[in-house]
Amino acid sequence: MGSLDHVLCLPTERLALIDLKSNLTDHANRLSSWVGKDCCTWSGVVCDNVTGHVQEIHLRGPYYDQRLGGTISSSVIELLQLRYLDLSYNNFSDSSIPAFFGSFQNLIYLNLSYSGFGGEILHQLGNLSTLCVLDLSYSCSLYSKSLAWLRNLKVLQQLDMGGIDLAFASDWFKVISNLTSLLELHLPSCRLKRLPSNPTTVSFTSLISLDLSYNHFDSMLPGWIFSLHNLAFLDLTDCQINGVLPGTHGSFRSMPSLSTLFLSTNTFVNSSSLLNGLSSLSDLRQLDVSLCNISSPILANLQNLSLIEYVDLSYNRISEEIPKSLSNLCNITNLYLRYNNFSGNVSELLEKFCECESPKLEFLSLQYNNLIGQLPERLGKLKNLIQISLGNNNLTGTIPESIGRLGNLRYLVLHYNSLTGILTENHFANLTSLKHLWVKENKLVFKLNVNWIPPFKLKVLSAGSCGSGPQFPVWIQSQTDLTSLDVCNANISDTIPNWFWTTFPYVDYLNISHNNIQGKLGDVMSFAPGAILDLSNNRLRGVLPGNFSTTSILDLSNNKISGSLEQFLCSSIQNPRQLEFLNLANNNMSGVISDCWMNFRYLKILNLDKNQFTGIIPSSLGNISSLRSLKMDDNRLSGKLPPWLLNSTSLVVIKLAENELMGKIPSSIGRNNTSLRVLSLRSNKLEGKIPDEICHLSSLQILDLAHNDLSVNLPTCFTNFSVMSGNETACLIFQYRTSIVTASLVTKGNTYTYSTILYQVTTLDLSSNKFSGSIPDELVRLLGLRFLNLSHNDLTGTIPNLFNQIGKLESLDLSMNHLNGNIPLTLSHLTALNWLNVSYNNLVGRIPTGPQLQTFSESSFTENALCGDPLPACLLNNGNPQVTTDGHDESNHIDWILVIFALVGLAGGFGIILAPLFLSRRWRIAYYNFLEDFWFNLQDFIILLFLGLKKRFRSG
Repeated sequence: MGSLDHVLCLPTERLALIDLKSNLTDHANRLSSWVGKDCCTWSGVVCDNVTGHVQEIHLRGPYYDQRLGGTISSSVIELLQLRYLDLSYNNFSDSSIPAFFGSFQNLIYLNLSYSGFGGEILHQLGNLSTLCVLDLSYSCSLYSKSLAWLRNLKVLQQLDMGGIDLAFASDWFKVISNLTSLLELHLPSCRLKRLPSNPTTVSFTSLISLDLSYNHFDSMLPGWIFSLHNLAFLDLTDCQINGVLPGTHGSFRSMPSLSTLFLSTNTFVNSSSLLNGLSSLSDLRQLDVSLCNISSPILANLQNLSLIEYVDLSYNRISEEIPKSLSNLCNITNLYLRYNNFSGNVSELLEKFCECESPKLEFLSLQYNNLIGQLPERLGKLKNLIQISLGNNNLTGTIPESIGRLGNLRYLVLHYNSLTGILTENHFANLTSLKHLWVKENKLVFKLNVNWIPPFKLKVLSAGSCGSGPQFPVWIQSQTDLTSLDVCNANISDTIPNWFWTTFPYVDYLNISHNNIQGKLGDVMSFAPGAILDLSNNRLRGVLPGNFSTTSILDLSNNKISGSLEQFLCSSIQNPRQLEFLNLANNNMSGVISDCWMNFRYLKILNLDKNQFTGIIPSSLGNISSLRSLKMDDNRLSGKLPPWLLNSTSLVVIKLAENELMGKIPSSIGRNNTSLRVLSLRSNKLEGKIPDEICHLSSLQILDLAHNDLSVNLPTCFTNFSVMSGNETACLIFQYRTSIVTASLVTKGNTYTYSTILYQVTTLDLSSNKFSGSIPDELVRLLGLRFLNLSHNDLTGTIPNLFNQIGKLESLDLSMNHLNGNIPLTLSHLTALNWLNVSYNNLVGRIPTGPQLQTFSESSFTENALCGDPLPACLLNNGNPQVTTDGHDESNHIDWILVIFALVGLAGGFGIILAPLFLSRRWRIAYYNFLEDFWFNLQDFIILLFLGLKKRFRSG
């Protein structure tokens, strides 16, 4: 019995441990065993079997909710023989590392990683001269301004200070490089700024592991790296090393023991000498050179690395054919080649992997390349596959049924290919682990039994543009874990089931657009807050529910939604809304637009086009400082233009065409620093003059005021529009997430919808108003203008002679005015012009010849007194319909006078004829072109001169 009562634990050390426990917070009762006399039997305590001294304390936190906290009692210094202390993965609330830790003279292992200590690392840790392992990594907010305290740790073998702020520790390399016993050095994410290029001594040549990842050195790779011949692990991920230091002759060949090489996000890797050195690393098991801007071929350097398990070449510019020999690497588990320009036949690659005696492949990611081929029938043999990602390639053929045997498969990503065929229950028979199914934008058809219950619970289903109809796919009802559901353009023409609106509590992305789905909108109670809902281009009806406004993106355009916006906008008006994008265009909604926009503080895009809304534009819209685009075309809105609208500092696009807005354009327009690029107010009832203040909107690229009652003279300040005038280069109007702004514009006599090139469109449309006076010269100095429409007004005077300055002009419509005189010759120099209409004016004379004007039809010039191609040819005696107006034939008089003029100029004519003999060929051609234009204009001038004389004689 005496031996059973023997207590190994020393009383002083037991009391020290009890005091330690009493100062710790232990909500999970991890220290519940710390009772009784023998502390050597307590959980996490290890004693010497002979002396009874406590030698090790293991208090690593196993789980987040079982972390210890509180303070460390100083009584632990009584543990004189303590050799091992692990307090990692606890939470000491940003308290300092106790200074008395420096008293553990026998300590060889100290691990405080992820323990929540903060502040500056105390120099007392430098007293631990016997320490072999020191891990302080990611322990809250620790920092050190100097690492001089490390100098005394002469036997240190492993040092991990990952995540500690060493931005001001300029001595880090000088100190650490002299720790001759060091085998492992881990300094990731330490905010180190300088990678020494030519150190005088590097004593830690015994290093087998070096991790400097996520320090933005932004420098060249120094040669001393290649002197670490024993390295087995090297991680320089995201160090932004841009090249190899000149004069450096080393390569990876000098590191024959390398088994792990992580170099992602460093452009120095794009070196043929370094890449070729990979082939000599026979022990290499892990390689990551993603995001390194590699353009050179690399795969040939890998095909003999028989031990390789992990390869990531993603996000480079590699253009080469994938060799068949790559699939001889039967030990490979992870192969990531995505986002490159790889070519080749994926069928051959996968067939070879299937031939491995025991294929280990788990992750295969080849999306966004130029691969061809199809999935082999033997694909089911790759039984370890967890992910197969082949999206965005050029694959053809069908999906083999053997894929249904991949019980470990979680990710099947085949979207944006040309796959065909029918998917049945057999394709999914044993996919019990499947979570992500991406087959969008293929020519696949789902033919599943209506009573089929899948063996999986998906998180993502992306099957847009694959046939899933005509009935609504009932099997989706079982997928209650979905976070993303896309069955757009799936040939569904069924009534949406009632269960649909309450089945998916976690969905944050839903796209059922471009189908023929009917039925009534339900109350959405289960979608995740801030969800993206695209229900557009269907036949959904009913009133817009109020709880739809909790989404971030809502697109219900092109449906049959009716009723007002009252419930949607004004229910729970006091609650902030997350809505950023709202598109209700092309529906049957009516009533006033409720003034309940106060809490839509994140709204950026609002489109209410083509409904039947009435009333005024609500003033609360003016309080949304984030609003970039406001579209309310084709409604029945009335009232005056609110001044805040044209003074918004956030709005880039305003489209209010086809309404019943009235009154004048406010003269307060453009007072603020606006960013407005598109303004369309066409087809309203606006009146009065265009205020000169409109030119304060200097960013305008598209101005459409057509079909109003605007009058008086045209402004002369349009040259203030910086893009139209050519003083500023057109740029992207704005982009919302991945969507580019679209706009429907009337150009060239038709309505066109612009999207990707909208930013390049510069339009000025003032047609169908009551503008009078002449066309100001300032208007034709808009060097960046592409479309100009001044038709259907009361403009007089001549066409300005400056149009040749608008080199980008593609469309010009001056029809239905009272313009007179000639068509200026400069109009024929507009080489970009592909639409012209000057019909129904009082223009006279010959149509100038040139590269463009003769390409237009007669309708472009009709109802004028014009002649010449494309109209009938001009004749000297009756080429101008205004020559004779009273029935008397005066052509003989005109002919005689022309003869006189011809005789007078005969002598000079000889000189004109002989002059080309003395000119080079290039100048001779130019000379003849000049003579032709001169003769035609002289002839027109003579005709007009005598028409004027004739009228004067008659009036006299």
